[in-house]
Amino acid sequence: MAYCSLATTGAKIIDYLEEKNIPALVAWAHEPKALRLPSVGFDNFAAMSALTKYIMNLGHINIGMISGWTKSNDRARARVMAVRHIMSKLGLNAGNLKLIETDYGIETGAVAFNQIMQSPRAPTVIICGNDVLAAGALKQAEKIGISVPNTVSITGFDDIELACLVTPELSTVHVPHREMGRKAAEILVKMTKGLKVDATTELQIRIKVRGSLRNPKL
Repeated sequence: MAYCSLATTGAKIIDYLEEKNIPALVAWAHEPKALRLPSVGFDNFAAMSALTKYIMNLGHINIGMISGWTKSNDRARARVMAVRHIMSKLGLNAGNLKLIETDYGIETGAVAFNQIMQSPRAPTVIICGNDVLAAGALKQAEKIGISVPNTVSITGFDDIELACLVTPELSTVHVPHREMGRKAAEILVKMTKGLKVDATTELQIRIKVRGSLRNPKL
């Protein structure tokens, strides 16, 4: 039995699992219309939309974003699309989003932060597609003497333990990791026994506001 990220679950893999009669499900995503396998996860688009709306309601209108590669990762793609969607919905030109796509890592987050902050008009907030990239951005900000959140706010996504170990602590989207793993295990066990399972299980996220995000007008 297996569970997979939707980002790595292509049609050929699903065909193979079905051919071998291997129980499998998709985790970290909730897209019922796009899935052939049962899923346990959350709506990445809706989650990042909620965070972006919160950020813009604080008064941020000059926005940067550091993301994983969107071409090969459905979750990264959904999160970037969400930021652009909310920018347009709240009256900003989504084409003005300062976006850098990069590999997953603290060092790559640091390099991307440098690139964004060298823009002619540096953003007041940088939305990161995950907490690891955000930690790299925070590390680089401290290294070059840019105050977070006084000069620029930084947010992450996932709320892994690292989010509370960095300084300042990271504002982020809390993902129910443990609940997701528990439910995934329960469903896989039922599948191995031939029991009926729900096609999709949607979990709820929460926005966690910590020291890395502030109102730019204050």
